[in-house]
Amino acid sequence: MATNRTKNVLALSLGQTFAAVASLITGMVASRILTKLDYATLKQTMLTYNFVAPIIMLGLPNALYYFLPRNPQRSKGLLLDNLILLLLMGSMFSLFLSFGGYKLLALRFKNPDLLITLKWLIPYPLFIMPVSIIGAVLLTQNKTTLLVKYNIITSLIITISVICGTLITRSYAGALLPQIYLPLLFMPIAIWLCFKYVPGKYSSPSANAMRQMLKYSVPLGLAGMLSMIMLETNKFVVASMCTPEEFANYINGAIEIPLIGVITGSIASVILVDMTNYIHEGKFDFALDLFKKAAQKSATILFPVMIFLLISGKSFIIILFSSKYVESVIPFYIYLFVLPIRIVMYGSALMAQGKSKTILYRSIIDLLVNTVLSVLFVYIFGYLGAAIATILTLYIWTVPYNLYKIGQGFNVTAIKTLPFKNLFQILSICCIALPLTFLQYFIPNNLYFYKLIFSALTYFPITFVLLYKFDFIDKNVLQLPFVNQLFKNIK
Repeated sequence: MATNRTKNVLALSLGQTFAAVASLITGMVASRILTKLDYATLKQTMLTYNFVAPIIMLGLPNALYYFLPRNPQRSKGLLLDNLILLLLMGSMFSLFLSFGGYKLLALRFKNPDLLITLKWLIPYPLFIMPVSIIGAVLLTQNKTTLLVKYNIITSLIITISVICGTLITRSYAGALLPQIYLPLLFMPIAIWLCFKYVPGKYSSPSANAMRQMLKYSVPLGLAGMLSMIMLETNKFVVASMCTPEEFANYINGAIEIPLIGVITGSIASVILVDMTNYIHEGKFDFALDLFKKAAQKSATILFPVMIFLLISGKSFIIILFSSKYVESVIPFYIYLFVLPIRIVMYGSALMAQGKSKTILYRSIIDLLVNTVLSVLFVYIFGYLGAAIATILTLYIWTVPYNLYKIGQGFNVTAIKTLPFKNLFQILSICCIALPLTFLQYFIPNNLYFYKLIFSALTYFPITFVLLYKFDFIDKNVLQLPFVNQLFKNIK
């Protein structure tokens, strides 16, 4: 089971890494071609949906992780119930934009161009939200490779279209229209794949099943909504209190979140089912061990990345977005300190323990603390204050509370919920090769690409060998059986 779990994590990480890299590439092109105002318009438009998505989804796609394995005879009916609920919620946001919501947001962001772009966004929830179920469906049906292929192909199509649109129009229109309307073409394919691979016969929608699904998902959805709002609040505060140009500088410094989602999100999705089953069977030791292993596996990837980017962050940002966004380097450095505390998705353990109300309570406090600190610090420090506020919120409240509650569920103290000794050893190992990266400062300052490549070649091979030697990297991973099979299937 452990081998299959590792393969699934590798699969999800591969697909989501490709999507994250594709997003960075489109950002690289857009930041170089577009003016800062147009770039801010592009980011603010998509931020509008990303901010409200957790609200209108109510955790419904995640509910399928729970209901599909328990109701194999009515799986297709459950999918239909879920899709109906998603469409109803998406319609509410579309109606909000249609009846003047786009004007309110454009006024709040002090960006008149949003009067145009937010109109384009009106139908977007109606075809992007149904697609959101494909991950839960294919994972529960052990179709991880198919999910990877779908994610890679759709990301590639959108990336190429956005880049071409940006280069041709040299405006936010060319970058936004493909992002908004191409998912309409993907929706029927995604829905067909979902219904094809779940067992059982088709059945009519069930009002009772919808109520049960909402009863389970709403607390999680509200918690996810509040967590996402907490992470996005700083962006909204910056957009509201600062100029669009300052917002553009800030948003390019917050690019560590996709990396966090790729690693911890993939691991969390894969282990959630097993952890839930262990807890249901009363095997708390097995569940806790799985949680610790997930943290350690994430740390072997995220810790080296954090240490490396703390040294080479300036070269990294300038290569991505050009020297025009050199001011994005400081918020980028600040956000790197998210990585050590996001090595696991704490919500996965709390969900497996059935503590949806705990997640909701924590998320409410998250939102309140982060909002107050963000407004206060942006007023004092400018847009950098929003980044500082998010880091402080995570360190002084979110993580300590998570560990305390998870420890209660596993009948251990908070300090025993994570393998802190191993995590400290991993962090120490990641610092051994650090002095070699300082040699990059002998390379002329304008050669940022060569600085980054030199630092990477001197840091990562040594760090990998050390982590491997001290048994922090699974030796079976080196054989890459899943990756070989994946490429064989693609061919």
